[in-house]
Amino acid sequence: MTSPRGLRSIGLKTIYTTGREDLSRSFFIPLLTHSKTYDRGVGYFTSGWIRKNAAGLAHFAMNGGRARWVTSPILSPNDLIALSNVNSLSDSPEVLENLFATVDELRDALEADTLNTMAWMVADGLMEFRFAIPTAELDGDFHDKFGIFGDDAGQRVSFLGSYNDTMKGHRNYESIHVFFSWDENSLDSVNEFEQRFARIWLDNEANLKVFSLPEAVRARILKYQTDERPYPEPDVPDIQPAGLPLKDAPEQQNRWRHQDEAIEHFLRAERGVLDMATGTGKTRTALGIVRTLIEQNQIETVIISTHGTDLLSQWYSEILKALRDFDNQLLIYRHYSDYREREKFSLERQDAILLASRGALPAALRTLPPEIAQRTLLIHDEVHGLGSPSNRKELQGLSDSIRFRLGLSATPDREYDEEGNEFIENHIGPVLFNFGLDEAIERGILAPFNYYPLSYETTDEDREKIRSIHATQAARKKHGNPMSNEEVWTRISQVYKCSPAKLPVFRQFIDSHQHLLERCIVFVETQEYAKDVLEIIHRYRPDFHTYFSGEDSHTLKRFAAGDLECLIACHRLSEGIDIQSLNNVILFSSARARLETIQRIGRCLRTNPANPDKVANIVDFIRDNDNDTLNADEEREVWLTQLSALRALE
Repeated sequence: MTSPRGLRSIGLKTIYTTGREDLSRSFFIPLLTHSKTYDRGVGYFTSGWIRKNAAGLAHFAMNGGRARWVTSPILSPNDLIALSNVNSLSDSPEVLENLFATVDELRDALEADTLNTMAWMVADGLMEFRFAIPTAELDGDFHDKFGIFGDDAGQRVSFLGSYNDTMKGHRNYESIHVFFSWDENSLDSVNEFEQRFARIWLDNEANLKVFSLPEAVRARILKYQTDERPYPEPDVPDIQPAGLPLKDAPEQQNRWRHQDEAIEHFLRAERGVLDMATGTGKTRTALGIVRTLIEQNQIETVIISTHGTDLLSQWYSEILKALRDFDNQLLIYRHYSDYREREKFSLERQDAILLASRGALPAALRTLPPEIAQRTLLIHDEVHGLGSPSNRKELQGLSDSIRFRLGLSATPDREYDEEGNEFIENHIGPVLFNFGLDEAIERGILAPFNYYPLSYETTDEDREKIRSIHATQAARKKHGNPMSNEEVWTRISQVYKCSPAKLPVFRQFIDSHQHLLERCIVFVETQEYAKDVLEIIHRYRPDFHTYFSGEDSHTLKRFAAGDLECLIACHRLSEGIDIQSLNNVILFSSARARLETIQRIGRCLRTNPANPDKVANIVDFIRDNDNDTLNADEEREVWLTQLSALRALE
């Protein structure tokens, strides 16, 4: 069972006070009911809070939700001094006794069904506790009070205030301030709360020491379980971090078995590229490799690099999620956009991850000592971009001493660029594993799609531009400065991509298919051409926006959150971005090579937990051809028509 509606459906306010409302009824229970994750840092936590919010926790359990509390154990000053010198709560008998008393208090204070529910949630891994003790310059309690809820669709709600998770918190005059991920004015606050909780949970926060729940205390809690779970067995998420065991879900293990196969291939080779279709879990597979190599004590440093701030930020979010199930306490450093942490990483590389832009990568590799390089995993995401002339120049020879090198891409080959392909193979390694779009659709990992090829004829203006290109080609050849075939193709394809002949065809088609502009990305070649497309779209809906290179990423976040229904984009959105609710893609611009097309259509083929019967739609433009030989558009039409006929077999 998943939550029937998301967090946005609740109608939350920005401020709540105990003087005006019951915080359980108006805030916590609705949020728990519609959430899949709940992270809470709070000074005090007692059984009364569980009893008062039991209704929300029951729904949360049925949703397969996971809740994590970092709280302050109620300890004497002597206990605090003792804890600052131990590595585990189990080393302190006094603390164990105190925590046992807390569990016994739960037994006495809660009704049997509520306590049983909590015990089962702990047993199922849906509820987890850790304890924080201030250290070094601080000698008081962990007294923070903030939290983050998350739903199926990736929406998040964070809050901050004076309220403790106790019954007294309801009797006091308390207030909490609320922030929403779908509000661009508070998104940064939501992200900061999420990142701060991750640092605390992993014991990476300055002047704070965090302890896991002692096994003996956990065992005491589990004694309160009855023979039968008091709620339906929780759902196991369909996509899990690769390398982590799937619980009681053999059909899901079967569906996602390609991730484990890819991991095995890489671990044997230690160097190479995983060719996996967009949406089939390249990131999670890579994190499974990270976990395995660390558990085998073969690496202690990870460097991840790719192009684009949005994709690096997505990596950061995925790493934080994966660390929920990861015992090793990894430090995460970022060097892209406004983050400048490469030098910090160079000072503390052990048990550390560096997320770096392609531009920052050469400096990071130059300062990597050989002995550390032998215990480093280097990951290049969207590895096809690595073969550009500038990257070849900057990165030549810099990774030779790194033992483990991994490339990720849905399309690793650079068509028409043998030098680039040769560099990728020398720098990273050969393709080790393939898992294509056809296999992913048939296995139900990617959504099936309907394909709409729209035929158009070039205009007189188009043909004149092409004649001009050929005239330039002849003139340059005559003067000893010939154009390469690739340069000629590029110029001619630019004419086709921006042909005005497509516009009336699109206008006529969309008039009877207006629904295809909902949850839609329209790919165009230039900003100038986008203006003509916008004039047509504006007739049917107002909630659209452009998203070109250099634009604020808040536009993309607004689209992901549902505030915008339609984006008009150029190249920048082709790679890596995960928006599960995207249903439709319109291709005014398509490259001769399949690389770009695979990246673009892959955006809408991702399955959506909120819409399990999703069927995507792809609209394409096919140039008429009088020749017997298929042109590039017609080759693409044949290929996509074949793919569109596929449906899930598993």
